[in-house]
Amino acid sequence: MIQGLITKLRIDRPDLEVGVVVASDQARARAKVLGFAPIDAWDCGFEEAVRAMLVFGPELMVTIGADVMDGYYSPLTTSKLLLLSDAMARRGVRTIVSGFSFNASANPLVRDVFDELSARIKLNVRDPISFDRFQRFTRTPARLVADAAFLLEPRADFPSMAEAAAWVQAQRDLGNTVLGFNMHPMLIKNASGEQLARLIDASATSISAVAETRPVAFLFLPHDFRGKDGDDACLGPIFRAVSGRLGDRVRYDSTPIAAANLKALAGLIDGVVTARMHLAIAALGMGRPVASLTYQDKFQGLFAHFSYPEKFLLDPSGAADAQRLTTLLNDFVDNLPALHRIVESALPQVKSISASQLSELATSTPSAARLVEARSCHDTADKDDNATTHEPATTMTHREFPSLAKARLQHY
Repeated sequence: MIQGLITKLRIDRPDLEVGVVVASDQARARAKVLGFAPIDAWDCGFEEAVRAMLVFGPELMVTIGADVMDGYYSPLTTSKLLLLSDAMARRGVRTIVSGFSFNASANPLVRDVFDELSARIKLNVRDPISFDRFQRFTRTPARLVADAAFLLEPRADFPSMAEAAAWVQAQRDLGNTVLGFNMHPMLIKNASGEQLARLIDASATSISAVAETRPVAFLFLPHDFRGKDGDDACLGPIFRAVSGRLGDRVRYDSTPIAAANLKALAGLIDGVVTARMHLAIAALGMGRPVASLTYQDKFQGLFAHFSYPEKFLLDPSGAADAQRLTTLLNDFVDNLPALHRIVESALPQVKSISASQLSELATSTPSAARLVEARSCHDTADKDDNATTHEPATTMTHREFPSLAKARLQHY
């Protein structure tokens, strides 16, 4: 998501300098590897955070909205992101919050913060369902866009791409349709070992059942590489369970790759079954149909952009039920041509409205500008990179936060 936004902005500003708000040594090191300047403006007091951002001297600011703007995970995190954005906007920094989803269970504690934001901040909501919820939640205006991850350009310049492409072509030569498959342990919040075992068993049973009745091969696609919370916690055991029966009709490489590389892989195959929303976006962005195993209700909004049938959504209980999951996979395979036409028809408009969220930053600005990006350090399922992050301590408490929010907004 971050890379997609920056790549788009650098079309007009090739010398754009980027600073990223960080909260840990690991994030600081990761920022440097990506060529960004780390800014220590999170795990500290509010005034200190503002000063640290001003020292960088930004002309533009992008706050990554994603799935943390509704306070569902943490109203404190949401408020701090919004308040830092507000402080920058009131100092003349052109500021946007990139496309975000809005949960049906938005935390009411963040309503006052939204209501009092500076009109200089441009808010972008990433799907029609979230947009309707947001309009009913607050009087602050926003614009309907699509997820910023649609801006990410695929990159095929990684070691395993040629091998994967050769495997896909070999499967096609045998007459097989090639599906991507993803499963992860965070599909069920705080899942027990027994619940994970059911997910794994259902996936293995369903993949084997579909392979028995249809000419299908499976490319397992890990999207998150965070150890026990990463996708290998599910994909590894599923692969071991099915590889003996499927042989060369299943492939799994657990080597970490970048989001842009994963998007290139998604473009090789015929469709993707995924529990990760940004893998679904990568596939849709390459014109490939998806079937999704849902968490929260974010996938419904994504599907609405494409007028895509919701019968290809399956909740966590269904994902753990081999019969329901097998039905989903069979229906998906059987309907791939029609689903492909739906995606191809809607994709140009979706990409266009994804890019529109940057319009506020695209007005006449020197080519050498400075951009600061802030994103939540909350460890959610809505990730598009390989970094491990953790929620830092803040100086706010739930009791202090509403008055603090109002005081900050009045002060700035």
